[in-house]
Amino acid sequence: MVDRTKLEQKLQKLSELPKEEQAKAIKTLFTRDELDSLRQNAQQSGVQKCIFCAIAKHNVPAKIVYDDANFTAFLDINPANPGHILVIPKEHYEVLPQLPDALLNAYMKLLKILSAAVFEATNAQGSNIIQNNGVVAGQAVPHIHFHIIPRFENDGIKVDWTAKKVTEKQLENIQQRIITTAQKVIGGEPVSQQVKHTESKTFSPPDTPKPAKKQKLIKVKKRRP
Repeated sequence: MVDRTKLEQKLQKLSELPKEEQAKAIKTLFTRDELDSLRQNAQQSGVQKCIFCAIAKHNVPAKIVYDDANFTAFLDINPANPGHILVIPKEHYEVLPQLPDALLNAYMKLLKILSAAVFEATNAQGSNIIQNNGVVAGQAVPHIHFHIIPRFENDGIKVDWTAKKVTEKQLENIQQRIITTAQKVIGGEPVSQQVKHTESKTFSPPDTPKPAKKQKLIKVKKRRP
């Protein structure tokens, strides 16, 4: 049980320290329970201020195009093109890695359906499905959301980047680090030997499901520029 009085006293003491010393002091000043309490309060505060949470609860008006128990989709009020929508989970998760696996399949299925709906409804020639994690990646609202943007010839939207030069050694190094980290996340054993360019060793998620039976495809019209 966290003593709120002591916690407030520690927070006051922390605020009196120079900014360059505060980060180091946090590790020694607070107990683990106190840090957990502070993180929980910060998260609750974030939810209370989250505009997407307010839209999901219908406390803020929006042009909703889809709504169920777990997800909401609505028109972006500052669209890249008319028909640009945002698709969000109703529960507050800031970035994609926080999303529970139980919601992932339904989320992807919904994105598939709504991307086809946007494409057809706007007579688009293509579409972008974009998801950003973190401010530096362009995430403006700290609540998971996918953009579905209808695209048209000469619409002026640019989704590109300047390619960076990397060496073969750099590619192999980051390949190994990603494989090792992914295995740790899914509970597997990290790759012990160096991954070779000619003999790549990858990982497989546990309990990989068998291929599903063929389902009826969503038909969309091909439109040429």
